Amino acid sequence: MFRPDSPAIAAIVDWELATIGDPLLDLGWLIATWPGPGGENTGSSITIPGATALPAVGELIDRYAAASGRDMSHLRWMAVLACYKLGILQEGSHARACAEEHTSTPSRRDHDWAVAMMARAQLFIDSRDIGQVCS
Repeated sequence: MFRPDSPAIAAIVDWELATIGDPLLDLGWLIATWPGPGGENTGSSITIPGATALPAVGELIDRYAAASGRDMSHLRWMAVLACYKLGILQEGSHARACAEEHTSTPSRRDHDWAVAMMARAQLFIDSRDIGQVCS
């Protein structure tokens, strides 16, 4: 988006993922990609080596709930949705690259991330406590 009074950029909007929906989906996205206790990869492509000071997912959820006062009863659903959306986006990128509709070379990493996101969604579905899944 451009400023109304000049050709300067005012904002960049990702229309594909933009929403005016439940703010818990943002927390779901964060949980879907949150690194493990030592910063290790938890199924997403995000790795933060030596990130031992990050709170565990359960602590992150507790802090968010306390600060926001939001009802967290649908958080598992939002985290599963986030995993599905991320996995589908990655698999779509991989498929476009395989079909040569994209300028990049097909990456096994994209496909592997998509599969890992689906597996993470299943862990969230099966878990009684989503905060314990990632700890």
